[in-house]
Amino acid sequence: MQSRIVKDFLTLKLEKGAKLLLGFSGGPDSMALLHLLVEAKEVLDFSLHLAHVDHGWREESRKEAETLEKIGKHLNLPFHLLRLEKMEGGDLENRAREKRLAFFSDLHKAHHFQALLLAHHREDQAETVFKRIAEGAGLKGLGGLYPVRAFGNLPIWRPLLSLRKEELYSYLKRKHLHYFEDSTNKDLNYLRSRMREELFPELEKIFGKKMEGNFARLGKMCQELSYYFEEKGEEIKRHLVPGPFGSYLDLSLGFHPLELRYFLKEIAPFTHDSLEVLLKLIRQRRSSRLIYAMPYTFQLSRSHLFIYKEEFPDFFRNPQIWKKGEKGDWKTFWQGKVKTPKGNYQAKKLSEFQPIIRKKVKKWYGANRVPSFFYDKAPVFLREDRIIDDCLTGMHLSLTT
Repeated sequence: MQSRIVKDFLTLKLEKGAKLLLGFSGGPDSMALLHLLVEAKEVLDFSLHLAHVDHGWREESRKEAETLEKIGKHLNLPFHLLRLEKMEGGDLENRAREKRLAFFSDLHKAHHFQALLLAHHREDQAETVFKRIAEGAGLKGLGGLYPVRAFGNLPIWRPLLSLRKEELYSYLKRKHLHYFEDSTNKDLNYLRSRMREELFPELEKIFGKKMEGNFARLGKMCQELSYYFEEKGEEIKRHLVPGPFGSYLDLSLGFHPLELRYFLKEIAPFTHDSLEVLLKLIRQRRSSRLIYAMPYTFQLSRSHLFIYKEEFPDFFRNPQIWKKGEKGDWKTFWQGKVKTPKGNYQAKKLSEFQPIIRKKVKKWYGANRVPSFFYDKAPVFLREDRIIDDCLTGMHLSLTT
């Protein structure tokens, strides 16, 4: 069964003649994956490299690395080794993970692997999901370990996520394969070890059943939801209207609030509170409201949401930014174009008019659904003290000042 799962995984993803890189610790998980990949090579067209990181945490780790290199030579597989100086201080697990990934990324740049393969299994997934729950992760984080993901430009594949560690041990025993047991896996100084040795057994006592299956299933469900919202986010992104100053989204297209929530959270680093405020304003179709999620500003104007990094410019301060346009409406103005009247004319800012005139022009803009934050950014055109046109409605305006 283990062989079929790996072969099926690779069959769906492999490019012809691909090069793959295996993160090879020499523990039971990666040793099992190594030999499952060697079996898969008999029927699938790919080459395999091995990469090992000696963290220097144990006295025997240097000799183990030498043994693993010999295994690579015996199997005629290129072997890449990184030896780390022993690290001091806290957060060792994450710091070591970052160094491993940097090493794998450097190898990817040098050899152009299709993917890095890691031997995470179902128990690893359960621990990750539980840890993310405790950390308050979002939906994508609650998915835990994904079968296919990327670290920068490096694709990462995890073909063993559906298998229990017990099944990997069974495979190794059946094939008479030796492996190394890392004593740090039981060292309670490490969070993962404490979860594995103390927390999960205690949970199993309380609930009377194995917990890793439930957490693994929760992770898979969150992955499916995450994939769904990613697809919906791409659909929303296709409706973004770009311009020289940013992009806007027509909210009247009827996006589901949950889809919109996920899309917004993906494009900007919102705090929980600021995202909730923005979504509430969107539901209420509020106008002229600003929400900041640096480096972005989100400007809401009833049925449109504008997204930009720098403040939308004022035509009168930077008229050279705008080009001449054929159509005169706020969407054209957003695109950095202005339609001007024929003949002689003056351009004036709305705030420069008398209050009664400003009121009439604003009413005109409101009737034509012009977003209010454009009102004092765009020119109003006059000829002989008479308003003859504006560049935000696309309709003729005639008003004596």
